Parts: sequence; structure tokens; C-alpha cells
Amino acid sequence: MERRDFIIQSGTILTATMLFPGELSGLDRSEKSLIGTRRPNPDNYPQPILKAISIGMNAPNPHNSQAWKFKILSDFEALLYLDESRLLHATDPPGRQIHIGCGCFLETLRLGASTLGYSAEYDLLPEGEYLLEEAGLKPVAFIKVAAGSTEPLPLSDSIFSRQTNRSLYEGELMTNSEFDSITALTTAKYSELSFHSEPERLKEMVDVLYEGMVVEANTHVTYDESRIWFRSSQKKIETKRDGINLRTDGTKGLLLSIMEFIVNEENEESWHKSTSINAFLKSYRKKIYTAKGIVLFKTQTNTMSDWITTGIDYVRFQLAADQLGFVIHPVSQVLQEYPEMDDLRTRFNELVGVSKPSKIQMGVRIGRGEILYYSYRREPEDLLI
Repeated sequence: MERRDFIIQSGTILTATMLFPGELSGLDRSEKSLIGTRRPNPDNYPQPILKAISIGMNAPNPHNSQAWKFKILSDFEALLYLDESRLLHATDPPGRQIHIGCGCFLETLRLGASTLGYSAEYDLLPEGEYLLEEAGLKPVAFIKVAAGSTEPLPLSDSIFSRQTNRSLYEGELMTNSEFDSITALTTAKYSELSFHSEPERLKEMVDVLYEGMVVEANTHVTYDESRIWFRSSQKKIETKRDGINLRTDGTKGLLLSIMEFIVNEENEESWHKSTSINAFLKSYRKKIYTAKGIVLFKTQTNTMSDWITTGIDYVRFQLAADQLGFVIHPVSQVLQEYPEMDDLRTRFNELVGVSKPSKIQMGVRIGRGEILYYSYRREPEDLLI
């Protein structure tokens, strides 16, 4: 059977255009199951700053690109920069989403450092905002850690159990009181959160969010970015320790073995066949329509600082949701800033009543779902300038 024909019949091919990648069912949701295997081990580093960076790297980030690099200033201080070789130029032309990932990293580091006996703080954009062409040259943040944290901070115990969940969601629609129980654990400091689960409104929003994925999948350059970051075997996953893969979609067992043999990210022509794209969209549609609610993250302006601080609010919300048994999945394709998405993005903004200078920075679906495959991270020493 041809690769293409199997993909059509299975209807399970994965794209990787979701903002923050998820993570194999049945994996022990414990720190010990990840540290030293899939995630960096802080105990491997004598310097407090590298211990903190190693735990910060558990943060969600676009395409699992881990577009971070660090300049170590001392045993307790470092500068965070974007890794300009890992930007997502097609789906994220202004670098907005990649900066959201930096915010996720910084807050995960701050919370995680407290589990190691340190306090941590960060100063955003110490040299001011910069052009995307200056990424990697001007810092995103100054980071400082110090000994003396007496106990782990709230939400830090979910750093290793939280995951972006792209599976089918189960159960009833989420209620306003359930949403309030999450926000009670973490009040958004920088962005405004809105929650939508009324059936007609939810369908109206999911319809447009799904169309955003249709646009992305049918735009060659944006869909090709998923191919570039795709890892089609366990060996590639373990070797590269980044990117996205079928396992983070919940694919497992015999089907996983067959699909990993068939899917070939090195064959650009096969990746972009309309039959393959349509099979993916069919599978994606089935999943996104199981959303039990939609949460939007809005800022009053759309500055680089807004992007980073949205990431801070987002990762805290995800950690809080994990503590209460909920899972989330960013579905922000419609918010992306490339020409083919302009009309649909305008339509979505009208639907939710947002106009410039305000900006919907993220849209996520929320619900309950099974534990999925936990993604890998690189080692801190590979990210040092």
C-alpha cells in the first residue's frame, strides 16, 4: 500500500501547527519518569543558574522549537535571548508566538527554582524592545536566582505533569464555576481572560478556529513548517529532543508503529498532497469539536512586552488547570499574522468584539482528556552562547 493511500484510509495523520505541542499514554506522571531521560536533570549542574534553566526548559513552547539561548553572567545570573535559528518565520512572522514561549519559560523557571531551594526573578527586555532582525542580539530577559526559598511556590508541583493535550476531550461542557476555580488558583496579571462554553457560542467560535487550521494546512509555506519540525521515529525524537511527533497526538500501539513507518517528513511532495492534508483535517476537526470550552487571552495593546507577559499568564493558567484535572490545547492558528490568514483573522476579531490596539494573543480549548506522550527537551549546555 502506498504511503498516501494508507494515510487516506487511516485518517490519523498529524500536522504540527498547534502553538504549544503536547506530550505516551500510561507514562508515570512523576518527576522521576522525566528527569534525566526526556527532560534535563538539575542535579547535573553545580551552578544555581543552570539548575534553574534546566527546570525552566519544561515550559510549553511553539512547535517545541525551544527557541531559547542563554548567556551565563555568573553562577546566579544569565541573559535569555531568542535563538534566531529556531524562529517560525512562516506561521509567526512578527515573532509574537515565539515570545509567548519565552514568557512560559521565564515563569516556569521562577516557579521551578523554588522546588530546588532558590528564589528567582526576571527583568523583561533589559535593553528595550527590538526588531525581529535583532533577535539573538538583544536579550529577552535578565534572570537572577538566589539561595533562600523556604518552600515550593504554588503551581510548581504541576511543572512535570502539565502537558498540551491534543486528544479527544471527554465529559460535559465546562461550567463557569469550574473556570472560576482555575482562575482562583492563578489570577491573570497581564492579560484579560474570557471563557466561552454556551453551546451555540462555542460552536460558532470553534467553526472559525477550525477554518484557521484549514488555511494553515492549505498554505504551502506554513504547512511546510510543520514538516520541518516533525520527528517521525523514536530515534529522531531522542536524538533531536525537539519538534513534534505522532506520539504527542495520542497515537500508540500498532497504529503508531505503522504510521511512523509511513509518514516521511523528508518527502516534501508527499507531505503536501491534498489527500494527506484532507485526512489530517478530518482528524483534527473531530478533536477540536470536542472542546468543552474556549478560553481567550487578550491584551489591551500588542507590544513585545505583551507577548512575553501573555506567556507568563498562559503557563500559570495551564498549571492551575492541571491541578484541577483539566487539559488545554492552544488553537490559535486564526490569530497568526501572515497574508493568507488576514481575512479570517479579521472575521474572528469581529466575532469576539476585539479591535486594535487590543489583541487576542491566544485561544485555547479546554476540557478533560487522557494522559499523552511527554515531549523531550534539549540539555541546557546545548543552548549556551
